[in-house]
Amino acid sequence: MENNQSIFETICRLREEEPGLPYRFQDERTAGQKDVLYVLASEGIPFWRKEDLAKECCGILKDLVNKEDTILTDPVLRHFLEHYPICSYFIELRERVRITLEAETSSRERLFHLGMRLARSGTDPEQVKLGIILLGFFPYDTTKQIMRVLGYHSEYTLYVLESIQYVFPMQNNFIFELAKHTVGYGKLAAMFLLKPVRWEQQHWMMHEGIKSDFLANIYTNLCIQKTDMRAYFKKTEITAANFTDFAYLICYADYNNDSLTIDAQLDFLYKFIEKRDFAKNFIDLGALVSIWYQVVDFWQQDYDFISQNETKYRRTKTMWDTRIARYEKLVHKVESFLHQPKWRHIVYQEISAPNESDNLIMKVLVYLNMHPDFPAFMEVLSRQPLGFNMLDFFLKINPEFYFDDVCEYLEAILNPDLYALPLEIEEPENPSVTDLMRADEWLLRLFEVMSEKRKYNEVWCIRGIHYRHAGVRKKAVQVLLQNRKKWSDQVERELQIALEKEPNSNLKRQINRLLQPENQKDKKESRYLKSKQPPLSYAHTDKELVHTYIAGTQFHELSGVADFLKPGDLLQLVRETDNAYDANAIAVATQAGYMLGYVPRSENAVLANLIDAEERLYAILESPTVEMERPKITIVLKRTFFQAQPNGEGQGIILPFPPPKKKKYE
Repeated sequence: MENNQSIFETICRLREEEPGLPYRFQDERTAGQKDVLYVLASEGIPFWRKEDLAKECCGILKDLVNKEDTILTDPVLRHFLEHYPICSYFIELRERVRITLEAETSSRERLFHLGMRLARSGTDPEQVKLGIILLGFFPYDTTKQIMRVLGYHSEYTLYVLESIQYVFPMQNNFIFELAKHTVGYGKLAAMFLLKPVRWEQQHWMMHEGIKSDFLANIYTNLCIQKTDMRAYFKKTEITAANFTDFAYLICYADYNNDSLTIDAQLDFLYKFIEKRDFAKNFIDLGALVSIWYQVVDFWQQDYDFISQNETKYRRTKTMWDTRIARYEKLVHKVESFLHQPKWRHIVYQEISAPNESDNLIMKVLVYLNMHPDFPAFMEVLSRQPLGFNMLDFFLKINPEFYFDDVCEYLEAILNPDLYALPLEIEEPENPSVTDLMRADEWLLRLFEVMSEKRKYNEVWCIRGIHYRHAGVRKKAVQVLLQNRKKWSDQVERELQIALEKEPNSNLKRQINRLLQPENQKDKKESRYLKSKQPPLSYAHTDKELVHTYIAGTQFHELSGVADFLKPGDLLQLVRETDNAYDANAIAVATQAGYMLGYVPRSENAVLANLIDAEERLYAILESPTVEMERPKITIVLKRTFFQAQPNGEGQGIILPFPPPKKKKYE
């Protein structure tokens, strides 16, 4: 806003220059964001503190009601609003003003003029917000017009919505008007308060209200939580005209919330699937894929529940069998319908000119098992060059396809100055999401791929050991340890430089060990094992088998990996069927495959039989370090199918579950 005009005057001028609603001159991604998220998504300050601030603010206003000409420049009010933003106590302030007006009716007119002065002439947003709160007690035509002008701007929508709660007539209609004519966080605040009781309001919310470039998930989840909207979904017939609107809802809503039971959700999904012939564009495809994932997720939840509650399953077997049959039918309908080449063409059209979210695009790509060439993603990446969804797609799900491309991409987009920033001693805890944090996450995952997939990019390793983020330096050192035989002469020179600058004592020790000549080290075994299994992950259905220890750690060089392991880390168990000394030998290794030792001979016979029978076993490190005699571990069975148990007739319970046709995305 310009300094020589009030905020209200500036908005009036800009809407004349750029007519139309919603206002095009506001930044829809940031306007109102701080205040709306503070009110809707945080606990805020303690209630007693809100009451104190509301009382103090009312006291200041009482002193100013007779000083209308100086209200905007009053130092006491300015100082108060600067230190205590209205968003933290405005509801308590509104109630305090209401009670004051009831007790002191003679001050109504002066308070009205005070509110007008703040709302129309204020040059500071906090002054305008305070003026809006005061004007909410005066439902005049002039006041309503001011409320509209300010309320259509998302920075002030929240305050207009709350200020009208006391005396304004037809409040829900006014809220609906604001919802239709705002965007971003202002629209979110309006939709939150709107009660869509009329068909017009329900129709708008479904067909227009939930649409957004960046808040679609929040809008759709808010929509399905409203009882009138759930009734609307149930009674509305899905047609060719509204199929895509329902598809949008399915794509972006979170069906794991408590607003609908699983059976009610299945009814809705069945209703949509029966009209699948209307599907023709990417959002329709995304909805069908989302249904597939959602149904499989429901199926998995029931599968896990039954596997832990077998007695309850027997008592309610008919109910479970009916639901599981519905799962199977839905999954089959989606798979058979999407088994057409045209959908791949539609996906390529979307990534060349993306309209939907990175997450939805990634979900569809994973379902269809598509791996477009990296340059095809340039338009998607242009929206958020370091997006987390694309990070997962490239380096978590498909590193074998995109690792080299990502190395080149990061080299092209990351500022070289990043590698000259001061080194941090420790990894930050709960960092806020910034561009720098995004770069950290991409680099961390890049080095994790090098470690897990035996890939080696020396240029990036050298960059990594000089990078500001301690976690990135740690991962880079780990990769260099794994690939010592591939070093060029430059690596040792760079390690010497890194050693001098490294502020982290553990990392400094690791780098020093790396620089020791091989012939000066203890003659201990140092090797990596090849595992055919994907990286491990814990599930609550996994079953602990035995508490034991790692044998033979004294014969293995562990100094290079000890600092990278901590209690609770998962370790691989790898069968050595060709071991000359023990036919039941089971090696214990890190996730990256570095060998730590063996499962004790006294424990390995039964475990070896399980692994040979293609059961998946892993270990959890219990000791604080592996650089000790007999570090403790717990060996765990990963339950990948329902364990059949005899029923009363001697037959096993069989719970069908879909085979892993599609890679599960996260």
